[in-house]
Amino acid sequence: MVPSQAGERKRGLSPAAWTLVVLAIGLALGALLALVPRPDRPGGPGPRPGMFETYDDVDVVLSTVSTAFLVALLVVYAKTYSETRAPFALGLIVVLGALLFQGILTSPLLFGAFGHALGSLGPFLLAADAFKAGAFAAFLYLSLQ
Repeated sequence: MVPSQAGERKRGLSPAAWTLVVLAIGLALGALLALVPRPDRPGGPGPRPGMFETYDDVDVVLSTVSTAFLVALLVVYAKTYSETRAPFALGLIVVLGALLFQGILTSPLLFGAFGHALGSLGPFLLAADAFKAGAFAAFLYLSLQ
């Protein structure tokens, strides 16, 4: 049997399963991080919003999912680069690293750590993070095929 036959699959999880695993990890970490107290959350004597009642909490989860997909993509392309030394893979590593850095700097957790809320931009940032997470999920799925 020739090991490089087109119909032969590697053992392990399928690309869809890996994408779902990364999604589950991102959702779990995001939910945990949304529980972390932040200075931007309303405090004091009045009623406090419940979990996931604010755009900030939902955006924490979405941005963490996007970060999980970016880390997985970096691992995939670092492995590809180490095996092939292809300049294209190195370029993708640089771009994915920049996107990861941008995602961390614009995370609602970082805003909250410095006492700033998303404010009236919340719904728009939430939609942007949802589209980013979807795009990174599709990119990871296609990269694993």
